[in-house]
Amino acid sequence: MALRIARLEHQHTRWLTDLLARNPCENVYLISLLEVTGTARLGSPAGTLYGIFDGDRPVAAYWVGGNIIPVAATPATNEVLARKLNADGRVSCSLIGSRSVILDLQQRLNWGRPRGVRERQPLLAISSDPLVTADEHVHRVTLDDLGAVFPASVDMFTKEVGFSPIEDGTAGYLARVRGIIRGKNCYARISSTLPQGGAVPRWPAEEQDEQVLFKADIGIRARRIVQVQGVWVHPTVRNQGLGAAGMAAVVQRTRDKGHSTVSLYANDYNETALRMYARVGFEQVGTFATVMY
Repeated sequence: MALRIARLEHQHTRWLTDLLARNPCENVYLISLLEVTGTARLGSPAGTLYGIFDGDRPVAAYWVGGNIIPVAATPATNEVLARKLNADGRVSCSLIGSRSVILDLQQRLNWGRPRGVRERQPLLAISSDPLVTADEHVHRVTLDDLGAVFPASVDMFTKEVGFSPIEDGTAGYLARVRGIIRGKNCYARISSTLPQGGAVPRWPAEEQDEQVLFKADIGIRARRIVQVQGVWVHPTVRNQGLGAAGMAAVVQRTRDKGHSTVSLYANDYNETALRMYARVGFEQVGTFATVMY
C-alpha cells in the first residue's frame, strides 16, 4: 500500500508521545506543543502537524509551519511530504532537523535556491550540573534591559544566519525579542564595565553605556527539557571564559527550575563556541542541519 499524508488526530496522541520521547533533544519543539495542547491534532495559524501513514498506521510526522520539522522521517516519507509541499508552494522559511533527513528533503523540493544552508550542526545536551563555575552576574532580563538586549540580539542573528532580521524594519524582530523577555526566557550579563576594569565600548547599543557582555535565550521550553538559542558574547570579552561561565549560569538556573536537560545546536565551523560548550559539560547527541529560504 502506498504511503499517504493526512493530519494527525487525537487518537494518534499516544503514538506521537512515545515517538517524541525516543529522542527528546531532537524533538523538544513538538514535545513542548504536545504538553500544552494534550493532543496530536495540532493545527493553528502557526502550523499543522501531519502524519505519514502506511494504511491506517502512522509511521512519521512533520510539523509544517514557519519551520518544517520532521519526526522519524525517511527518504520514503520525505517523498510523500515533498509532493504536497511542491504542489502547495513554499510558505515555510526553514527546514530544521536531523541532518540526513533535512538534506534529503531539500533535494526533493522545487522551491528554488535556499537563502542559506547549515549542513552540519552538532546537537548538544547536558543533563548534569555544569563543569565550570556559573557567572553570578548573569540575571534574567526584564523589559528595562531591552535597550541593551535588542542590539545584541540583532548582531547575534545577523552573524549566525547571514542576514539582518531588521533589514525590512525593526517591528517584527523587536516584538520577538520583547516576547522572549516577557516570557522570562532571556538571561544576560549587562554592564558598563569590563570584568578586567575599564568601560565597555558603546556597541552594539550605541546610545548607552550599559552593554550586553553575555546573553542566551530559552528558545523552547518543555517540562523536562529546554533548548537554548541566541547565545552571544560581546567581542571585547570573547575568549576570556565569560561565555562558559554565562552558559553555566543558564544551565544551573534552568536545572534549578526542574528542567533536567538543557540542549542546543551550533554550527560545526564555530569551533570556539563548541569548545566553550564542551567546557561547560555539553555532549553531542546528534547532528542537525538547517536549510533557510
